[in-house]
Amino acid sequence: MAHEKKGQTAMESTSAPGPVSYEKSEADVLEKQTMRRVVRRLVVLLFFVYILNYLDRTNIAIAKAEMAPAIGLTELAYGLGAGVFFIGYVLFEVPSNLVLYRVGARLWITRIMVTWGLVAMAMSLVQGPVSFFVLRFLLGVAEAGLVPGVLLYLTGWVPSLRRARIIALFYLAVPVSTVVGAPLSGWLMGFSPFGFEGWRFMFFIEGLPCLFVAALVFFFLTDSPAQATWLSNKQRTWLTDSLRRETSEHGAGHPHSLKAAVKDPRVIGVAFAFFAMIVPLYALGFFLPTIVRQAGTFTNTQVGFITAVPYVVASMMMVLLSRRSDKSGKRFQYYVVPALAGAGGLLLAAFTLGSYPAVALVGFSIGAVGCISTLPVLWSVVPFMLSGVAAAGGIAFITAIGNIGGFVSPYLVALIRGDNATLGTSSAAIAVNALFLVAAAISMFLVGRSLRKRTNMSTNESSDVTADR
Repeated sequence: MAHEKKGQTAMESTSAPGPVSYEKSEADVLEKQTMRRVVRRLVVLLFFVYILNYLDRTNIAIAKAEMAPAIGLTELAYGLGAGVFFIGYVLFEVPSNLVLYRVGARLWITRIMVTWGLVAMAMSLVQGPVSFFVLRFLLGVAEAGLVPGVLLYLTGWVPSLRRARIIALFYLAVPVSTVVGAPLSGWLMGFSPFGFEGWRFMFFIEGLPCLFVAALVFFFLTDSPAQATWLSNKQRTWLTDSLRRETSEHGAGHPHSLKAAVKDPRVIGVAFAFFAMIVPLYALGFFLPTIVRQAGTFTNTQVGFITAVPYVVASMMMVLLSRRSDKSGKRFQYYVVPALAGAGGLLLAAFTLGSYPAVALVGFSIGAVGCISTLPVLWSVVPFMLSGVAAAGGIAFITAIGNIGGFVSPYLVALIRGDNATLGTSSAAIAVNALFLVAAAISMFLVGRSLRKRTNMSTNESSDVTADR
């Protein structure tokens, strides 16, 4: 990784003194034009894919108020059903990503979207706890491989100097999905066409767009830069050469198999950090609407808008943190500090929830920064540890371990809150989630120290990944 502030690529550094300024200017223009086309063609499409993805896995949080009494769900059963999604997700995560690596992202992401869209629509037919559990498990199976597949895909399209901010554009779908989806879900639940209960109507309508967007993925996604006929020859050559050079420079010392990747302590450290940040992320996703209802008398639509506030803040901070991380090269500093601040925010929310709800909302917003805005920074580090088939399996392994937190989170929160939940038990659950963010920060700090000791890192790469120390 090279400092962006040095203003030159490896190719430019070998230029003669006279024409350097011209060549640098030409290279900069070419880079910007190429990445702009990549973003417009691929990243924007994947952004909308993930909006639908995150919405369809978390919209049960809004549906819960009406769905739970209608089908006889206890608080613990809801938590188990919310979490069982991640069992299917984790079991099929690595196999799915290895298939994507072999057959290409275009075909495999299309398949993922069609199957998850059908299962998401089928959620409108749930009749009781058992069918709720089964459909949530199948939804996890259907969605498995999407996020690691996209992350692997983007490493094959985006040079390291822009990677965090490009990944941020994809991950912005998480907060945007809630900002848009929570009010939308509450609004859709106000309709009962043909006697269809509002929450059932909401599940059906929010699953349907997946089938249409799947068609766009099939026709517009391109598997590799070499196949990108929508880039000019000059742009395609620049991109393939840049990525090939980075692989050559940073690939030495990487694990070259799935077995080696999952045994690498650094990979395990990132996987644990991802797990520890996923726990509070999904605690907010699955329970924040319920906690908002506890704190006042609100309509479904009002709950949706209030729930969206922390995600608006997280969206803005995600853009800022990813840009600063790319420009400074201080990857771990821009993860550890916001994660610790997020833990403090959750503790603030826990202690003020019953007495100062507005202050608690501020705390939830800071907490959302810690567990959402830091996602692109975490993933920008991974390509410096993995490449090739090891990257396909290793990224899936990290997401699989992380998403175990998606099962632990709702079940843990439901267990702490109990069936007769009060603001006091909700506060206790929030405080426990703050501890997970502290653990994530510690784990990433240790990974940063380990990366510094890599004997085959170049001087620039070493300073980039450890400049926060």
